[in-house]
Amino acid sequence: MEQRTAKHVDDPPITLRRATLDDLDLLVELRIAVQEELGEVNGDREAVAEANRAYFQQKVPSGEYVSFFAEAEGQVAGVGGIVLFRKPPHPRNLSGVEGYILNMYTHPDWRRRGIASRILDGLLAEAREHNAGLVWLRATETGRLVYEQHGFAEDPHYMRRKL
Repeated sequence: MEQRTAKHVDDPPITLRRATLDDLDLLVELRIAVQEELGEVNGDREAVAEANRAYFQQKVPSGEYVSFFAEAEGQVAGVGGIVLFRKPPHPRNLSGVEGYILNMYTHPDWRRRGIASRILDGLLAEAREHNAGLVWLRATETGRLVYEQHGFAEDPHYMRRKL
């Protein structure tokens, strides 16, 4: 996998590891960290954690949610995930398989060292392996450059509504 940002001379090797249910507590902890950094955890943190725990317990074993950890020096430096799902085929995606990338998080001590790029490469490879014809995400300002370097572009047709 190609690393797209400058590597520090003294950076240790980074390894990518697919998450399993043995990582359930870490998946929940890092998901909450992402949401807190985005200012999205405004209510009961425990309720949010338990809802995420239930989700991961079901979706990780089924393969509908795939997550990779980037590890360096025996610790997790970053994480990212992809939700894979099938919609009816359409002209822009004949397979109907789509991937939604989320939970991209790099520990502050490891930022600007190519961690997110390594994770993103792994997630995109996973999407290709599942024959996804379209992959999308919601970018923060700090992550936008990484995604653009990987070929992502704005889509003005996306709308949403909270129910």
